[in-house]
Amino acid sequence: MLDLTATALDAASLPLASNLAAADPGGAARLLDAAQAILLDLAAGRAVDTGAIRAAMQRAFGGSDAHGAWRWKDSYEACEAAEVLFLRRFGPAMRAKPAATQLAMLAKVAALVPSQTRRSEESQALQQFSAPIGLGLVAARAAALAASDLALEPSAGTGLLAIFAELAGASLILNELGGTRADLLAHLFPAAPVTRQDAAFIDDHLDPALRPSVVLMNPPFSAAVNVDGRVADAALRHIGSALARLAEGGRLVAITGANLSPEAPRWQDAFARLQERGTVVFTAAIDGRVYARHGTTTETRLTVIDRLPAADPTRLPASFGLAPDLATLLGWVDAHVPPRQPCTPMHGSALPAPCKSASPALRNGGSKAPAFTPVASDAVLLAYETCDWSPAEGGRISASLYEPYALQSLRIAGAQPHPTPLVQSAAMASVAPTCRRAWLQMACSPTRSSRP
Repeated sequence: MLDLTATALDAASLPLASNLAAADPGGAARLLDAAQAILLDLAAGRAVDTGAIRAAMQRAFGGSDAHGAWRWKDSYEACEAAEVLFLRRFGPAMRAKPAATQLAMLAKVAALVPSQTRRSEESQALQQFSAPIGLGLVAARAAALAASDLALEPSAGTGLLAIFAELAGASLILNELGGTRADLLAHLFPAAPVTRQDAAFIDDHLDPALRPSVVLMNPPFSAAVNVDGRVADAALRHIGSALARLAEGGRLVAITGANLSPEAPRWQDAFARLQERGTVVFTAAIDGRVYARHGTTTETRLTVIDRLPAADPTRLPASFGLAPDLATLLGWVDAHVPPRQPCTPMHGSALPAPCKSASPALRNGGSKAPAFTPVASDAVLLAYETCDWSPAEGGRISASLYEPYALQSLRIAGAQPHPTPLVQSAAMASVAPTCRRAWLQMACSPTRSSRP
């Protein structure tokens, strides 16, 4: 066993967060300062109790949570960042041990960090439940990471999956929509590009020249950006976009809700379509207790997909059942996940520089405008001609709520009909497009007060 308490910390190997704080008064560098203080406890094998967290956060932020200097959800981010720093410092020595031994050691480290019992508005909206470090190790084993890999983490959180790719020597592409978490990732992984996009459309946002050979992902289970309420297929949307981005022969490893199973009747058609591009080679559910310290006891699932079309897309693999603990899951992964196929990642000319742009606005918080992908230099302007609108024959609309829709003021040569019927509200169908614009302008303009 590796004696962590006897291994001295090398201060030179840690990020100099204090030098970054002046440029980041909002919090990410301060969280990193707090993480470094918490790391000292982890390295010494001491439990990080409430007093230790409060002391670390107050020193980093110059005030208490009672005065609004920081929130307890922020302290959990600092604890997760401390785990990343711990793995970066001690991970190379741990990797020399058998996987089962590594898992036992990580379980002891995870037990030193307090359970996450408080949420923030953003964490609720984006379902920010980071993968426990033990599950991160198992996911990394399933991915069979190597130094030649280019690894993408589409919803990178605080980097608890990405750090395992780094330890394997892989190059990283990180994406995180949450503003503070994205800033924290930029400090924790200064050599990696950090984009700030909705990962449900990650394939649309990344440079076409980048084709990762591995995707490690822990997407929101049932939440979508700017959508209130539960979105049942949210995780499947993330997986589909990430799989489209993956290089041929690459491997995707996803942590999702347990109900997203190829065996579930409601998802069989979706997985059959997915297998036209990639083959599901392993899937198993995981007992909810694995996530208990991260704020939920929801049962989860580990699914491995290789970017090769299935011989028969409708033939879906059977789940290995419910793993009661991570040791069981690790045994299943080592015994049943097949070797990876040959795959060469595409880096393009070079990996992009870290992105410092603001994160997109969320319905439940934030007010900054979204960052848009620049138009490609070879884009071609769409040719069209204008035309006059005329009402439907007879000038009447039906008694239904919706009317058929087609372009009314533009004509595009050679345009094909939409593959599905398009409709518009009966109210919109009753007026010309120019009248609609005038009505919308009046409806959206600020009301002027008649008072002096």
